[in-house]
Amino acid sequence: MASPKCYFLLALLATSLFINPALGDEPTQQLIDRICRQMEEYAFCNNTFNQHILGSADITALTHITIEQAVSNATNTHSFIVGLLKNQNDPAEKNALITCENAYRLVMGSFSQAAVYFFEKDYNSMLQSEKQAPRAQASCTTIFNAPPNPPNPVGDRNRQMRILIAMTIAAGNDLTSVSS
Repeated sequence: MASPKCYFLLALLATSLFINPALGDEPTQQLIDRICRQMEEYAFCNNTFNQHILGSADITALTHITIEQAVSNATNTHSFIVGLLKNQNDPAEKNALITCENAYRLVMGSFSQAAVYFFEKDYNSMLQSEKQAPRAQASCTTIFNAPPNPPNPVGDRNRQMRILIAMTIAAGNDLTSVSS
């Protein structure tokens, strides 16, 4: 029979799996919370930061994480859509996927440019580039809402991208207000 100490350690381990504070410090988690509480899914936002944080982070480091993740997600989603298009015979779905492919090409470009501005420390231009992404990304959602299109094969990817876009803009707004 396991000792009470063993049960305590198991309970502690289980708790730590569900509660994932920033690997940094309390001020870092407060910055993360300020951004993530503005998102439609706090847990997705918080997990994104905590999976990529390397210790204490300021708003500049958190903004960098959001841009990297947005570029990565947009690039992966664009590649996924291109793959779907290669095997698509249904004209309605093919048209919708072409709309999504174009949308994600714009989103990739928007965040690639935002990354350039970020590294140049031109945070206002970075933010303006990021603000171009929501409308482009939304077109990939709305095209599947109009008949006769089938269910959206990139629905979950759209949801993640929508949250990442909101995260980049929230972090960018915080960064521009600090650096002004």
